[in-house]
Parts: sequence; structure tokens; C-alpha cells
Amino acid sequence: MLSKQFIVFGLALISVAAYGHTRLTSSLPADQATVAAAPEQIELVFSTEVTLTALSLHDANGTAYALGAMPTAAKRDFAIPVPKLAAGSYSVAWRAVGADTHVVSGEVHFSVAAP
Repeated sequence: MLSKQFIVFGLALISVAAYGHTRLTSSLPADQATVAAAPEQIELVFSTEVTLTALSLHDANGTAYALGAMPTAAKRDFAIPVPKLAAGSYSVAWRAVGADTHVVSGEVHFSVAAP
């Protein structure tokens, strides 16, 4: 019985440690969303302050799009201007360093509907 308690305690510690790392909590457009109008900016919201170290926008053909200046200050919320986007599928790849010095990265995929 005692070993079962240690297992439960150990799993609880692991889940708390994993939860403590920085993560992307939301984005606009949301991941996998289809939007009626092309966004003028990409918004990324993190669970803790981060410094963005890489950010790119590509369409389904792999064409890269120039983004506005990447912020240099650490913060939780970012709004990055994007050029005018046509109807189609896009992916935003990001990489950031959290206050805990862990590097986190991910992608947000969205589509712009045809008019």
C-alpha cells in the first residue's frame, strides 16, 4: 500500500513540474481556425513572460512572408503585424525562451477563407 502512495505522489510531482513550463496559451487566429478575413496581425499569448527568438509565416506552398519587427522585450502577449494575406492555408512557427530559461517552440496553423 505504501508503494502505491509513492507512485501517486511521484506522478503528482511530475504533472506539477510539466505544468510549470512556459507554453502558448492562445493565439489569434486560433490554431486550426478558418477566418473569414485575413488577419492584420498574429497574436501569441504565453503562460509566462518569454523572449521570442524566432518567428516565421509560411503558406501551404512553403512561401515565406515578411513579418513586422520581432519584439525584443520579454512579455506574455505579442501582436506581430503581417502583410496582406490571400485566401489559403498558413502556418506560424515560433520559438521562445521562457523566464525559466527553457526553450519552447511550436506552430499555429490557420486558413483564410475565399471571399
